[in-house]
Amino acid sequence: IGGINIERVLELGTLMEKTLGRRLRSEAILNGRIPKEPREEFKRPKLHSDKKKFGEKPGQLIPDGWPEKAEVPKEMLERE
Repeated sequence: IGGINIERVLELGTLMEKTLGRRLRSEAILNGRIPKEPREEFKRPKLHSDKKKFGEKPGQLIPDGWPEKAEVPKEMLERE
């Protein structure tokens, strides 16, 4: 399947910068690819205990007592 080979694009950018003798882009060449998966070092250490403190269940998306579907007042839906 087609697509853009990001590794190759970054490599070509590096070669172009060496050829020209100056940087073309800010930090993209130096940093390389940024991983999109969750990383341990950025994990919020207190999140699990905070969820317990507020009584949330694992996987809960909506707070207890809130309706499953959002309720918008009619006056908010009317246009002038």
